Amino acid sequence: MAKTNIIAGLDIGSGKMTCIAAAQDYETGTLQVLAGRSVPCKGLRGGVVLDIRETSAAVQHVLGSIERELNQDVSTLVVGVRGSHLESFSNHGTYNISRLDKEITQADMALAIENAKAMPIKNDNEIINVIPQGFAIDKQKGISNPEGMEGSLLEVDVHITTGSSTHLNNLAKAIQRPGYRIDNIVYGLVPLGDAVLTQEEKELGAMVIDLGGETMSVGIYIDGILKFSRDIPYGCDLITRDLSCGLRTSRQNAQDIKEKYGVSFPTSLDEDGEIPVPSLDGRTIHNIKKSFILDIIQPRTEELFEYIRRCVEQSGYKDFPMLGVLTGGGSLLPGVTDHCINILGMKEVRLGGVQRDLLTSDEEFFEPKYSTAMALALYTCQGGGVEDYSREGFDKDASFFGKIGKAFKNFNLFGG
Repeated sequence: MAKTNIIAGLDIGSGKMTCIAAAQDYETGTLQVLAGRSVPCKGLRGGVVLDIRETSAAVQHVLGSIERELNQDVSTLVVGVRGSHLESFSNHGTYNISRLDKEITQADMALAIENAKAMPIKNDNEIINVIPQGFAIDKQKGISNPEGMEGSLLEVDVHITTGSSTHLNNLAKAIQRPGYRIDNIVYGLVPLGDAVLTQEEKELGAMVIDLGGETMSVGIYIDGILKFSRDIPYGCDLITRDLSCGLRTSRQNAQDIKEKYGVSFPTSLDEDGEIPVPSLDGRTIHNIKKSFILDIIQPRTEELFEYIRRCVEQSGYKDFPMLGVLTGGGSLLPGVTDHCINILGMKEVRLGGVQRDLLTSDEEFFEPKYSTAMALALYTCQGGGVEDYSREGFDKDASFFGKIGKAFKNFNLFGG
């Protein structure tokens, strides 16, 4: 293939690492997915590095194999993070315009956002994402793009995500050890929400739930804006663990059984036939009924959605009418939409993948396990394109978003 700029979205998941490599077609404005990989990583747990060598080996494997397949190096690497060390909250910033012309510029907007970032955070934390939610001019709210307008007082509301500097530094070291450079690190839920939700859904009110293995991510959109986000330190690997114990079989066998026969709600059980289950040592096989698997999976799934319900109640947005959109590997378990309706009280729930009109790709990469990695690549293109993207890479002596100009390049201020 002809040499081109390769954008890689690397999703640091729960015990695994998933990558999508894509190229931007500047003539059509579309993104074309060229390759993808998903590999297990024993050095990760809940999106946090526990073993740098294991994590570096997984990075080398997933990115190296993609580069060999494409016969060229990755040009831009954007990394999506998750984990319970992440914290998100909203804040307010103001900026007084003292010039005679009073015309608001992007520099004024940047300074207002910079002031909104000036808030106390934990000593070991640093800012990862700053997302403007809306502006006000001289107390007039509801302004999405104040550039070119006149006023004396510019105000902005922002949604900020912070993360542990220690965890982020360890991750950066693990990725840099094989020789790769990080162009950006973002909270994976941010690009994921933009990729799986339409603008109309975000305007009406929507909740996106990423059901991962060791973490679950929840994002709430009201009036087209991300109002709340949170990572929950529990995930669908708990179901696999319960199956392994209840069926007295290996973790891998339990995972295979969950994917092939598992259901989480009674109406999803089509028939109560028997299935073979290998013993823990693999020497013998015993048969069990499918309903027995349901009896193991259902209570654990209900528990996971109870965690989500409590998270939503704490958000302050539980009374807003919202569409539920489930994504991630756990969304493939039959019956999870029923739990979302029953426990979260939603009237409409759907499974969500990356919107197909945003890019071109082989069918296999539209699987839920690639959604966040694909969204990361899309996020990079929509934030100004590869040509305008910051090439500074990761600087261990500075914050990821230490320069407000970089934050503007990596975020579409005005939605869409």
